[in-house]
Amino acid sequence: MSDKLERYLGELDRYLAVKRNSKEIIAEIRSHILEKAADEYGDSSEGSIEKAIASFGTPREVASRYLEGAEIIAPVFRKHLFRYTWILFAVHCVGMAASIFFDRSIAMFPFFIIPRMPAYLWIFYVPMAFIADFGLVAFILLLVTQRKQDLKLPWPKLFARGRNEGRLTRPTKRSFIVLLALFAAATYFVVRYQTLFFLTIDGGPAVSLLHPVSSLFFSVLFLSMLACGVIALGVRFIVNSAWVNLARDAVVLLLLWIVWNSPIAPQYRDVPGVSLEFVGGVLVFLVTAVAAVRFVRSLVQVTREMAFSGAAEESSGQGPRRTAI
Repeated sequence: MSDKLERYLGELDRYLAVKRNSKEIIAEIRSHILEKAADEYGDSSEGSIEKAIASFGTPREVASRYLEGAEIIAPVFRKHLFRYTWILFAVHCVGMAASIFFDRSIAMFPFFIIPRMPAYLWIFYVPMAFIADFGLVAFILLLVTQRKQDLKLPWPKLFARGRNEGRLTRPTKRSFIVLLALFAAATYFVVRYQTLFFLTIDGGPAVSLLHPVSSLFFSVLFLSMLACGVIALGVRFIVNSAWVNLARDAVVLLLLWIVWNSPIAPQYRDVPGVSLEFVGGVLVFLVTAVAAVRFVRSLVQVTREMAFSGAAEESSGQGPRRTAI
């Protein structure tokens, strides 16, 4: 038997791996190639088989003809792929924040397992977590497609506020002025009192909640987060894109990572009967959870914006038309 034919059929078999009757298809193609070599080229020699194979096309081209109509994920379920992935990833992010806060491993089989790890490894874990969530959702939708039942999956509405047919609504001047005023007030307190965090005991005068060094350090970090919001809102008056919000949320998460991993530990004042370390930790955890959710929301908005732009280009005839795979 021809080695070239076996290599050709072996490569073709890899492309047909998702086809249930792939072995029958391979046997059929083998027979066609041998018949074509004998009928058109006179014999089944190596040269004749090579010419017959060339006339059939590449393994990928042949496989694509046989795979027409063979769906891995049904078109009606494909729109669920990213939406379900973002939902699962949002839950995953909350779990990651809890793992950091409580310094514990968290397992919710089979959805995710969050190991206890050094802080620097989270930079690598987060993208891998998204890939794992995407793979799990794709696998579930694959199983649903293969069952070939008339199933209607729920379609949760994610973050409907602030969008209009895939695009962000333009920011208002009032919201920008309010945020700018808040930033100006916070800057005044940092410059004047070297802190944004105050404490009063039994109606006495307000004093800094933290000791001077840590108070100034964490106040500047919080002020930087406000600055990110002001800058992003201002930029959106010029370029109203979800990418601006995504960049803002990414920087805020980076600043929160510094809060969690800073060598300058928060040093609280002593207050009888109150554990300020616990209260402060809970507040930082909640802020981190909210920032993670906002980051996921911005990712969803970016994908929606890209899809809307692609559809607009196709409808106007300015971009290439895409066909379903």
